[in-house]
Amino acid sequence: MSGGTPARVLRGPLRAGLVAAAVLAIATAVGAVLAPSAFFNAWLVAWLLWLGVALGGLAILCVHHLVHGRWGRSVRPLLEAVARTVPLLAVAFVPLALGLAHVYPWTDDAFMASDPLRVHKAAYLAATPFLLRSAAALVLWSVLAWLLTRDPSRLRPGLAAATLIAYFLGITTGGVDWVLSLEPSMSTSAFGLALATGHGAAGLAFVLVLAAWLGRRARPPVEADRAHDLGNVLLAAVMLWAYIAFTQMLLVWAADIPRQSGWYLERSEGLWNGVSWALIALHFAAPFLLLLFRVVKRRPARLAGVAALVLVLHAVEV
Repeated sequence: MSGGTPARVLRGPLRAGLVAAAVLAIATAVGAVLAPSAFFNAWLVAWLLWLGVALGGLAILCVHHLVHGRWGRSVRPLLEAVARTVPLLAVAFVPLALGLAHVYPWTDDAFMASDPLRVHKAAYLAATPFLLRSAAALVLWSVLAWLLTRDPSRLRPGLAAATLIAYFLGITTGGVDWVLSLEPSMSTSAFGLALATGHGAAGLAFVLVLAAWLGRRARPPVEADRAHDLGNVLLAAVMLWAYIAFTQMLLVWAADIPRQSGWYLERSEGLWNGVSWALIALHFAAPFLLLLFRVVKRRPARLAGVAALVLVLHAVEV
């Protein structure tokens, strides 16, 4: 461990981050004016990416509160820090709320009226219900994240269980609203669960990368035994993500419903076909194989490398 307190070590990156944020804020404002459709679509992607990391960190923190495992003690402060960003991401939803017409096709009445199935969804896919559902989920998650992290010295399994329930209920509706409604003809009841498993893997991966970076600068590095345990948790998260993603595709294939199978067929052609295979190879197969080896899991730096791969591929999936 190098000398210096965490505050001193983070002072430089914090200043650089503030400068970068100011520059990006100006660029964002210019982009919103010059190319609003591109801006709001890009905002949605970035928002979904970091919301997934924050909610994944919150979910893993809840699991630790419930099981009291030793694996979570060394990274619990980082999990709490990640969970505390949920309210910030709730605020970051506001620009998206202002640009719904640039992102979601269901805001066009003629588009919704052109298909009998979309006509039946018109009452659900409307701006006011959409915003109310989104606000309810984001506010509830923010409050629960604050309650769960306000006293780091206590384990609160009851509150953690309630938070997990709220998370899964909210992401079930949120997944449909924020992602699946980009193609209103598509429907699947497993989509929210598929998102949640990806969030868990991404949230833990982000924390492992952050822990390895801080371990070389300010905080004690994660011990080998705890790193091994965290590697096993990440392995389980990656396997669960792959299982749910495959199961969802298998059910659609078995049902042979054109509207649903077409959603997958579009993603098996051209550039999307390469992206799909990259997700299989790099989001599942490579981490799965690497995390089978103790020599990878017991070295925080190597584990962080695998976690970084998972995090990058999560961004690709989004």
